Amino acid sequence: MSEMTERDPEEGTGGRRPMRVAEISSAAIRRNVVRIREIVGPEVAVIAVVKANGYGHGAATAARAALAGGATLIGVTDIAEALELREAGIDEPVLCWLHGADADFESAVAAGVEIGVSRLEQLEAVAVAAERLGLVATVQFKIDTGLSRNGAAPAEWDELFARGDELQRVGLVRVRGIFSHLANTDEEADRAQAERFDSAIEQLRAAGVEPELIHLAASAAVFTSPELHYNAVRVGVSIYGLSPLDDYSSEELGLVPAMTLVSELVMLRTVPEGSGVSYGHTHVVDSESVLGLVPIGYADGLPRTLSGRGQSVLVAGERAPILGRIGMDQCIVDLSDLRAPVSVGDRVVMFGDPASGEPSIDEWAWGAGTINYEIAVGIGNRVIRIESDDDDADDPEGPDDPSIEREISLSDPDAMREFGVTIGVELRAGDLIILTGPLGAGKTTLTRGIGEGLRVRGPITSPTFVLARTHPSLVDGPPLVHVDAYRLSDPSEADDLDLDFENSVVVAEWGAGIVGGSDSWLEIVIERPVGAGAGLAGADVDADEELVEPRTLRLRGHGPRWHGAGLFG
Repeated sequence: MSEMTERDPEEGTGGRRPMRVAEISSAAIRRNVVRIREIVGPEVAVIAVVKANGYGHGAATAARAALAGGATLIGVTDIAEALELREAGIDEPVLCWLHGADADFESAVAAGVEIGVSRLEQLEAVAVAAERLGLVATVQFKIDTGLSRNGAAPAEWDELFARGDELQRVGLVRVRGIFSHLANTDEEADRAQAERFDSAIEQLRAAGVEPELIHLAASAAVFTSPELHYNAVRVGVSIYGLSPLDDYSSEELGLVPAMTLVSELVMLRTVPEGSGVSYGHTHVVDSESVLGLVPIGYADGLPRTLSGRGQSVLVAGERAPILGRIGMDQCIVDLSDLRAPVSVGDRVVMFGDPASGEPSIDEWAWGAGTINYEIAVGIGNRVIRIESDDDDADDPEGPDDPSIEREISLSDPDAMREFGVTIGVELRAGDLIILTGPLGAGKTTLTRGIGEGLRVRGPITSPTFVLARTHPSLVDGPPLVHVDAYRLSDPSEADDLDLDFENSVVVAEWGAGIVGGSDSWLEIVIERPVGAGAGLAGADVDADEELVEPRTLRLRGHGPRWHGAGLFG
């Protein structure tokens, strides 16, 4: 057995690089808010929820990014969270809705915080605070429509709403909105809650109050129930790039995870066959193994229940499984099968964006038998949050972005193929097209049309199992290289394919962040209605030709090649 250099996991940072870091991409949060705005439309306000320290991402960082993405109101749980945002310089409207028996409403009113009111006693206390300060308090009525928790019960609505109207008339409060929470049980239960919510809105209006904001939908209903959007939606987990739906990944919903949890290797050790690993020797190696020590444990949010569950981390661009029991401060990973050499200090990605080949928060949640929300908010205080990727050049709406955009709706696979033909006739050697979309969205059908427009030899089928397939030209034009990057984990694997970017037209499905080779490319994101394509999650090939459903294509041309191109004319 031999050991290499070791660094004490308990050593303080002392101004050096910390051992445990959560990299928070404010650009991703902005993009996710933009994405949600695209879904709900311009008439619906977006309320960004940054409670629980911004779902573990940092409340002030998340709030600023969400506002930059177009959110118009920030939501938190309690007054203390709201006041922390004020202290951090967030001056935009902030709403809080869960209050203790001795809540400091006076501080909230003084700071201009909007107060969610769940019962008459709270409304009276807010009015007293406003009178003492000589201010008008802004409130929103929080009502219970079937969750049996925080919110005014139906029997309380008449009295609460009538008193709200009285206090508004005398200038002590302003009733700005009304809201409730869905139980997310099923479609029928959501509809029943919506009916109760509609009844509450009618009662509020009958009491003489016209609410400016009406919100029931949270992240899940944003994607599944457009009829529940009203004139505002209240979104939490989705702005951090995490899916609120069990059947859809963040990538399929067009979201980008904002947190990358990273650590480092602090020790490497080679152990002989039969060596036990960590407490209780629940894992014994069956051959000589190279082990790495990572200074993250259950005190930092790595669930102990993931012990022995096959969870892996990313080291040197490859997956390395966690072995044995997870400790409070550290875990052990198996580096034996890595192809690249590793050393102490090398970066370890615990989770991040699965579209980049990194483990995901969802993997942790599935393995631990919980939800991605709990994993995100459970990242411990020893983990240093560092804001990253906040460059305007990375922002899809930033002033330095040289891209040009277009959106088009297509009714069926035939229309998809025909539009592919339109694209194909404009392409020339050196063009790179990156196709993104869920399984069954129509990427291969679009590529068939591109092949027809280029006039290359067919048939064009999904190259899933061969990774890349070349279709020669029938008219002395450039060949079409059709790539499926789904099984590629990083750009180095794409480089191994030795693609001829200069002399070919390259169409890469699932190629975002993986297939490069050009500073100018056409990105096409294909979206299908949420709920479409059921049963495709485990498919290995595109099944779009079997589905007759509308598609939305978002085209973005990066670089000067696409400015003035007919596709964007």
